[in-house]
Amino acid sequence: MAEKTEVYGIYSDKFALRFDKMILLKASVMREAKLMEHPLEDGSTIADHRILQPVEIEIPVLLPAGDYTSLYREINQAWIDTELFNIHTRVGIFKSMAFAAMPHDENPDQVDVIPMVLRFKEVRLVTTQYQALPARKVARPRDQSTVSRGEQTGIEKKDDTLLEKILF
Repeated sequence: MAEKTEVYGIYSDKFALRFDKMILLKASVMREAKLMEHPLEDGSTIADHRILQPVEIEIPVLLPAGDYTSLYREINQAWIDTELFNIHTRVGIFKSMAFAAMPHDENPDQVDVIPMVLRFKEVRLVTTQYQALPARKVARPRDQSTVSRGEQTGIEKKDDTLLEKILF
């Protein structure tokens, strides 16, 4: 379910106002969670945990006639570059938001403005870590790390007896 709220501005990650000549109309903020449901033997279901989905924000905007070309170019470049934004609304600041879509309509009845709907989705960045397991924690010794042993070559298997029986 989306909650509608007033949007104060779209800011860069350095908190500089972006697209300042654009007219922001409202913000629809979607906070959703996926409930993990499982069937029971009696036919009922049980939900044992939930996964929080990334926040999505939809902002209808208007690009004024005098600035719509440069504003559209700036929005399009930010969309292509996957720039992250902070969106400030009445209920709070939503950080690490990326463009998900930027559809627009060009209508001959609206010559002085171009309406767009900017859709943002929260980006959750994680840092992965890799660490080789020691030999005692690996099921097969050949799968252990070879970092301290240098480059290793494979061992050639010499079981050609089956092949020889087929060929001769």
